[in-house]
Amino acid sequence: MSDLFLKTGMLLARIPAAISRRVEEAHEEITERGDRGDNPVVTVILWVAGIGIAVTIVAALVALGNRASSKVDNVDLGG
Repeated sequence: MSDLFLKTGMLLARIPAAISRRVEEAHEEITERGDRGDNPVVTVILWVAGIGIAVTIVAALVALGNRASSKVDNVDLGG
């Protein structure tokens, strides 16, 4: 039983060093790679513009549909 405790203790002792090593590797990678250039303000502007264009297109199609519907309503089909 003491052998199991010894092995478990050794494994638990390695965890902080492994975490520290991984954090250092991640920090070095971030430092080397630098800024990716993503700008959240530009992203928001593009999304708002895209949604605005989509809403405008839908509104135009609805207006055209209503105009066509009113013209079709006045047609006598001889029923």
